Amino acid sequence: MRKLLLALSIVLNIAALQAQDSLSTTTNNNATDSVDAQKHFYNLYNYTQSSLNNVFNEDWRHGAKNRVDIDFDYFANSNAAPASIAYKLIFKGFISDKLKDRADKKIKSKLKFEDFMKTGITYRHYFPKWDGILEVGYHHRQMRYLTAPKQAFELAFYGNARFEGDTADLSNISFLNLIYNQYSIGIQKNIDYGSYQMQFGISGSFLQCINNQQIKTGESTFLYTAPDADSLILNYDLTFNTAREGATKFGQLNGAGASVDFNLAFMNKDKWKISFDMFDIGYMSFRKTPVNYSAAKNIVFKGIVLPELTNFTAQTFDTLNLDSAVRANLPSKSTNKYYLFLPFTAQLVFSKPLAHNKLVLNVGLQYRYLPGYYVYGFAKLNYLMKKDMVVSVTAGGGAYSSFNLGLEFSKHWKYVDFTLGTANLIGLVAPAYYPGTSVYLRLGSSF
Repeated sequence: MRKLLLALSIVLNIAALQAQDSLSTTTNNNATDSVDAQKHFYNLYNYTQSSLNNVFNEDWRHGAKNRVDIDFDYFANSNAAPASIAYKLIFKGFISDKLKDRADKKIKSKLKFEDFMKTGITYRHYFPKWDGILEVGYHHRQMRYLTAPKQAFELAFYGNARFEGDTADLSNISFLNLIYNQYSIGIQKNIDYGSYQMQFGISGSFLQCINNQQIKTGESTFLYTAPDADSLILNYDLTFNTAREGATKFGQLNGAGASVDFNLAFMNKDKWKISFDMFDIGYMSFRKTPVNYSAAKNIVFKGIVLPELTNFTAQTFDTLNLDSAVRANLPSKSTNKYYLFLPFTAQLVFSKPLAHNKLVLNVGLQYRYLPGYYVYGFAKLNYLMKKDMVVSVTAGGGAYSSFNLGLEFSKHWKYVDFTLGTANLIGLVAPAYYPGTSVYLRLGSSF
């Protein structure tokens, strides 16, 4: 997820175009049209999906000084694993042989997978004299990623029987599981230069870690199974860190950290807008109850069965029934503090209204700092069915998946707005066949 960078696309303005469209309309009508367009300004340039759009790019009803947003966002994407496998691993469901076989056939040389969940609430207040915004928020967040050789997937899900007399490649595995709470405070400022406008914002967050596991293997990590299957030879270079498994009490700290979000945008009133964002730039420190395993060794096992790798935990090595000579070659256990740099996200967004403001085209690029990650390019077309109702179609490709097709519906009332959408409609409808899925929901109120 770390191979390519970039981020881009979407968000723009359609406030006063209709007031400028016709020279034959009266000045009073032009003013009315302009105000009316400004009231629906926020309908047009908000990507909505929080994984692609942070709070800085959310506009609100004209004249409002306060806004509250409650949001939920989940997505998963992979180059091969059907979304159903992710569901069953997360919720400990049964994974059928058909599902395993389907994923195995799609994996060429390496499996790549990530998922992301974010849900919470944000409050913002607008200060007219300062022409700026103060925002505070809380979000519960979860993320996982995995990159591993094809043979590591086969060993985990089929066992080592198919590798009798052969070697399973386990090198360069990278796995992260992270669950944490995020408490944020930030500011946003608008500056009007006449012919164009600038917007910038910064937000800082305190991070409270609930659960974390990290696994990495080095080069030349492999498992050899003897032809008669009576012995195994494991050559490995392993690092495994964990900060307590299972959710702790709400106020407890397994680890703590900080992160920063940045936003910079330029616009020409209602003609276009371009926005650059970087968020989740930060780190965590785990020092209260960490457990570490590390070693680079060669070991021969005889007459044992490997533990189920899909249930790998901090106790896996402790529970193996081995003689002392073999156990001496297992990874050494320690309780040293360790650190984690968050997988940050960068994106660039451009938006342009079309067809007399009935359509808004948004295009963008996004990069997430993850192993083997490719730039994700996307486009979103908003269609204003009414001034208070928007239907959007999205298309994108990159990251770990090949192609995503999405659909979104937004409805706005005077003080309340509602959005439901998906960036991966195919995976949502057919999770057993298509890698990746997505669903997001937002309830907002401007007053």
